[in-house]
Amino acid sequence: MKQLYVEQQNGKLSCAVMDGASLLSWQEESTAIQSEQIYLARADRAMKGMEAIFVRLTKDQNGFLPYSECKEKPLSGQPVLVQVKKPPIGEKLPYCTMDISIAGHYAILTPFSNKIAVSSRITDAEEVERLRSLGKEIAPENMGLILRTESTAAPPDEIKAEVQKLLDKWHALCKKAASACAPCLIEEKESLISCILRDEKGGFEKIITNLSEFPFAVSCPVQYADHPFSLANVQRKLEKSLSRKVYLPCGGYLVIDPTEAMTVIDVNSGKFTGKKGGTESSFLSLNREAAKEIARLLRLRNIGGIILIDFVDMQTEESRAAVLEAMQNACSTDTAKTVLHGFTSLGLMEMTRKKTGSALHTTSPCPHCKGTGLKEEFL
Repeated sequence: MKQLYVEQQNGKLSCAVMDGASLLSWQEESTAIQSEQIYLARADRAMKGMEAIFVRLTKDQNGFLPYSECKEKPLSGQPVLVQVKKPPIGEKLPYCTMDISIAGHYAILTPFSNKIAVSSRITDAEEVERLRSLGKEIAPENMGLILRTESTAAPPDEIKAEVQKLLDKWHALCKKAASACAPCLIEEKESLISCILRDEKGGFEKIITNLSEFPFAVSCPVQYADHPFSLANVQRKLEKSLSRKVYLPCGGYLVIDPTEAMTVIDVNSGKFTGKKGGTESSFLSLNREAAKEIARLLRLRNIGGIILIDFVDMQTEESRAAVLEAMQNACSTDTAKTVLHGFTSLGLMEMTRKKTGSALHTTSPCPHCKGTGLKEEFL
């Protein structure tokens, strides 16, 4: 079972999700523009050639609103309610949409759509149909719902109660926007702790924190400690995981290189000496171990976009299929959407992972690894 470590130092809140001794994610609360935030923006310049319009989110920050994300094209100077779909990355502006969504633990309310959908992670046909029928029954009039993975184990009344809370939240948001002056922030993203509790599949075995009082009601035990991260050696695990070269228990290693267009990962045999069963069996074992570690690192580093993986060469389609299956299983618990596209003609595994924020790499100082050379890059 997973554990959540919550530590506040010098006014900064950080959270680490551990699975046994393995560090799955590390996040720090930020004041920067983030996905899910809702703004009453002011329409600015239209870019007809790009089929988009710039919108003013704050006094100093513009957003990018494609026509495809508009219910109707706003006129210059017009107030427009938008949600940040992708945060600013490098020189790229925040990517905005007018198709607002309000996320809960079991469901996502879509006020401007009447579509009923079920998470693509739910593959059982009968369960999909059951949840779709439930969604049609409890969705507010002329609004849509997306039933999330966690809804499979939830009582219908509990899901219905949450949908009502999401609807109340939407009405309060609309009331606030009606009296606001653009540009301004209307709805802040949920707190870091709240988002983790909402999105983490399966919940937690326990929570360890140095907060004087944990701000949410949870079903698992809450343990208090002065320095929670030290108990799990979080900083050292973070340092190792963010290195360009990451070693595998079997003796092999990964080399991770982010580029402007994609992230490239190379799997090397290193000191791996093989196992009984021949070369193909040995390489399959190495690649399976690498797949599990790559899935963990993609989540921990928050790597999004196109990802190419060069596994150690295998000779048979059966071996490649086994590695693909291992990668799918390893990515199944990721909180961000991942899509595996299989192996290319050159033998590279091709996949995508949804961008949900800034990626951690090795090019500027990481506040939790001072003096180690470990760095953080915002792509």
